[in-house]
Amino acid sequence: MDEKDKEQPSDEDTGRTTDHSSTDLVGTCSVDRITSSSPETDVNSSSLPSNKSKGHHRRTSSSVVDDLYHEILRGKAQALKQKHDDQMEQLAALSAMFDDFIEQAGNKSASLQHLRSMAAYSGGTHTAARDREPDGNGGKQLLSKVFHPRPSLLTELFEIPHIQTIHYIFIAVLLVFSLSTGVNDIMYHGTIGVDFRTFQYTFGKLPLVMAIWVCMQVSTLLAVYSGLLYWSKVRNNSHTADYLDYFCLAIYLAYQAVFIAIPAYYIAHLDLPPASATIVVVEQVRFIMKSHAFVREKIPVVIQSTSTKAAKCGEDVDPPLDFGRYIYFQFIPTLIYRDDYPRNKKIRWNFVLSNFANVAGAVMYAYYIFIRFCIPVFRNFNHIHVNPKTFVSSMFSCILPGALLFVMVFFALLHCWMNAFAEMLRFADRMFYRDWWNSTNFSNYYRTWNVIVHDWLYSYIYKDLYTFWGAKNRHTAMMVTFILSALFHEYIFCCMFRFFYPVLFVMFAGMGVCLIFVTQQKSSPPWNVLLWTSLLLGIGMLMCLYTMEYYARFNCPPSANEILLDFVIPRSWTCYVVDDSSNVSSLP
Repeated sequence: MDEKDKEQPSDEDTGRTTDHSSTDLVGTCSVDRITSSSPETDVNSSSLPSNKSKGHHRRTSSSVVDDLYHEILRGKAQALKQKHDDQMEQLAALSAMFDDFIEQAGNKSASLQHLRSMAAYSGGTHTAARDREPDGNGGKQLLSKVFHPRPSLLTELFEIPHIQTIHYIFIAVLLVFSLSTGVNDIMYHGTIGVDFRTFQYTFGKLPLVMAIWVCMQVSTLLAVYSGLLYWSKVRNNSHTADYLDYFCLAIYLAYQAVFIAIPAYYIAHLDLPPASATIVVVEQVRFIMKSHAFVREKIPVVIQSTSTKAAKCGEDVDPPLDFGRYIYFQFIPTLIYRDDYPRNKKIRWNFVLSNFANVAGAVMYAYYIFIRFCIPVFRNFNHIHVNPKTFVSSMFSCILPGALLFVMVFFALLHCWMNAFAEMLRFADRMFYRDWWNSTNFSNYYRTWNVIVHDWLYSYIYKDLYTFWGAKNRHTAMMVTFILSALFHEYIFCCMFRFFYPVLFVMFAGMGVCLIFVTQQKSSPPWNVLLWTSLLLGIGMLMCLYTMEYYARFNCPPSANEILLDFVIPRSWTCYVVDDSSNVSSLP
């Protein structure tokens, strides 16, 4: 048979149309071609495959299909695995971000119970606020203030729209107060600002206030710095340093006593109204704390410089005092002296102006609170009000305005005022308070309500007493520190109202200390409710008793003929109707 006869008939010759799509698999065709081209296979057998060959082709085709499916599945599995690995990496990153968020939120809010478990001087909003230093006494290590660049807590919270809305609500309430007062004055008096004379009286005699403030500031700058500089130079050249130290210490204590007495005398002599007197006495206490911080921090440095001179065989050593740094310390919002503080690069004047505007708004808030809720209740106080029923009713009526006033004082003084001066002076550490509103015990509340004052009391009173008395008497050192703080608070109230009525001292040093031990190491939410209930009742009682006694000083005769006894004995306890009613009409 020749080669022509061996050729297979084409599709066109047979008249059939081959549908290539009907071919089962590409692999079958390829296998057929391979089989037919094999030299060991007969031509006739290739053209007419047997059933065995067909089964073999079918099995070969199935294996190829399985291989293809396996490759496809393997590729999909690897793609899914890669996608899963990428998702796990993303979840790990999100988990790390969430952990950081929880850590930061725990530093900002005690609702996560993080701050409550930390030590008294543990971190602020971002990192630990203080590091540890040995007390040199063999006892536990005491903590030392370390400054870090960080914003105030409310500054960060106001970036959250929900918290910022609360701020806007307070602004709206202030506008409603102003509108209500204006409409009331127009309807009943035909003019606006009828009760504004109360505001003018409260902040009266401001030129005298400024004169007293300038004198106190100059004295703090020049007298304290000059005295410390003179002592440091004389001590370097003195062979009797111990006697000189005691002599200079006596002069320093005498200076502080005179610094307390003279402004207090002028407050009484000039009959400064309450707000003006408060400005003078608060600034007086601030100057005392500032000067003591500077002296207390520089005394060890001067003593060390003296030792350095002795080690250098009598060579002169410049005293480590810098007047420029002392001036800067006088105006920044901290009571802890350091030679250097963290500083911001620029001043945000819009931030400064907004904080001062908030201070003005808070002052107006307090004014409207007194005008609407307090003065109408106590302005005509006389013997009719001296009974338990009226007292209890008046106390509960003062709880709400007292709480609002409490919040306004905190917001205006510890947040807005401090942040405004910190921004102007580029002072970067803004931790003036912590989240005291989340406290579940009074110990944490006292530490976080006013961090500035607490730092000073801890650093310059408690630590020195602890070092002097030892670790065994640390509770005594704590009590002395607490009582000293209560005395200064009561001193401010005495100068503000010009009478001695130690309600704050009893509540601060008495009930406050008891509540510290009662609520110690409490962390559950009901204790936060108890703390707020105690605060509200205490604020209502304080506001009621002090306002009652203040107006009793106008409406009631003296309790005793002697000025000192009348200053100490409350007139509200012995009050009766005054015959001369003209005094009542002149009340502020």
